[in-house]
Amino acid sequence: MLAVCLLGMFFAAVTNNGTSPLTSVAGVVFSPLQRLASFAADKFENFSGAFVSASEYRERVKELENKVIEYQSQLVDYEKLKKKVESYENFLEVKNDNPDYKFAAATVIGRDSADVFGSFTLNAGTADGVEVNDPVIYGEHLIGVVKEVNLTSCVVNTVLNPKVNISAYEIRSGEIGYVNTNTTLSLKGRCMLSGLDGNSVVTSGGIVCTSGIGGIYPRGLIIGTVITVEADEANVSSNAIIEPDIDISTLQDVFIITDFGENE
Repeated sequence: MLAVCLLGMFFAAVTNNGTSPLTSVAGVVFSPLQRLASFAADKFENFSGAFVSASEYRERVKELENKVIEYQSQLVDYEKLKKKVESYENFLEVKNDNPDYKFAAATVIGRDSADVFGSFTLNAGTADGVEVNDPVIYGEHLIGVVKEVNLTSCVVNTVLNPKVNISAYEIRSGEIGYVNTNTTLSLKGRCMLSGLDGNSVVTSGGIVCTSGIGGIYPRGLIIGTVITVEADEANVSSNAIIEPDIDISTLQDVFIITDFGENE
């Protein structure tokens, strides 16, 4: 420090510009420090500005994430509305063709993951006129039948449940049988029209519908399309393997036939 002061005094004496020697020495000695402090201040200011910008950027990202969540929610609502409109459009055809029918609209509110046969719960019950054995439909397609009901909800066994037996016929040949299924077929999403003649003329592509026999299901509801016909050697008869035209596992909105008037 002494050497610096002496050097400063010498430099001040050589470059005397009218200021006092002490002032000149101080200026010489502390000038580098002032420049260093100024440089540090500029860098800190730039860092502070960058910090504010990063904060604003994070806020903007958060805002965009919220927008994405909002749009996703709107998309889900749109898809639900689209499926509901589709369900009602199909329902109107059935209603127009069968003015005596009475219906209860219902939405799937639960599925039993442990049930491999696809049973589900609807938000309609006895308060809506629903009873056990009421048919459940989607458009002209039979989905299943109510097996349990309480005041505000009901449980439905689908056509893929071995407990469900439906009197049915194939529309081209007019052959009558009954639709049921087993675990193997059900796991493939299929059922079968059993009790056909051994020389049955039912072929793949045929449409199987309810016959109306038995009083539970009205006549003419579509159960599914014939995939193939297999001989049942044990009973000297044939079975038509059927695949429903509706993906039961994705259904959201259906209708329950609570009364089918003169056809009952």
